[in-house]
Amino acid sequence: MYQALKNSLFEQDRHRYREIQKCVTTFNSMFNGNNIIQDDVFHIMENYVRKHDIPFELLRYGISDQEFCACTFIREKRLFVLVNTAIPMAKQIFAAAHELYHIYRFIDDDDSGLSERGSILNATTIDETTTVMEDMEANAFAGSLLAPADRIDEQMRIYGVKRGSIDLQGILMLMEIFAIPYKAMVLRLFEEEIISENQARDFFLVPQSEIVEQVELTGKASRWLQIPKIPIRMGSLMEEMKTAEKLESVREERMKDDFDHIQHIKELISDK
Repeated sequence: MYQALKNSLFEQDRHRYREIQKCVTTFNSMFNGNNIIQDDVFHIMENYVRKHDIPFELLRYGISDQEFCACTFIREKRLFVLVNTAIPMAKQIFAAAHELYHIYRFIDDDDSGLSERGSILNATTIDETTTVMEDMEANAFAGSLLAPADRIDEQMRIYGVKRGSIDLQGILMLMEIFAIPYKAMVLRLFEEEIISENQARDFFLVPQSEIVEQVELTGKASRWLQIPKIPIRMGSLMEEMKTAEKLESVREERMKDDFDHIQHIKELISDK
C-alpha cells in the first residue's frame, strides 16, 4: 500500500506533476470553470470530445470483473469509452477522469498511443500502484481535476477540517464533497502537503472494515461508495435507432428485429 505513495507521479517526477497541474488548470478554465465535478465528469468528457468534432460513444454497463474499471479505444475514427457500472460510484467517476486524460493527450498532444493500443484501466492502477508513466500522469490528472487544490482549501475551511489535525472523519467529509475513492483522497492531501508522508501511510493502514463502519455510522461519502443501479447506456445507438424509426428509413420488420436484439444484449449484460 505504500507503493501508492512511492509510485505516484508526485513522488516519481515532481516536475512532470507540476506540468499536469497546469494542464488541469487550463482544462478546467475551458470546460468546467470552478465547479466541483463529481459525476458531471461524464458530461464534461462528452462535451470535450464533441467540441473537437470527434465521433464519440460513452458506454456504461456492468461487468462482473471487479478489477476492470474502464477502457478507451478507437474504431473507424470513432472514440469509445466504456465504464464499468458494477463498481462503486467513486471509482466510476475516477475511472472516467483517468480515461479523460488519455483522451486529452490523444486530442491536444496528438498522442498516437491511444489509437494504436487503447487504454485499459484496472482497479490496481486506481487503488494501489502503477509503474506506467502515462497512468501515473492520468491518476494525477484525475485527482487534481476532481479535487482541485483551491477547492480543497475552500471546503476544508467551510467544513472546519483542520490541516494540523485531520482525521478519518475529515477524510470522509472530503470524499463526500469530491466523490473520489478513499486512497485517491489521501493521496491528494499528501500531494498538496496538507498531510505528511507518515500521516498518509497511517491513513492507508486504516482497515477497509473501519472505513465502511464509519461511513455507515455517519453517512459521509455513502452515496459514492455504493454501486448504484444505472441504466445500461450503449452510446448513441438507441437515439439513432429512434430517429430512424421516426423517419421510417428502415423497414418495420428490420427495426423490430434490431430492437429485440438490443434488448437481448441488455438482458445478457444485466445477468452478469
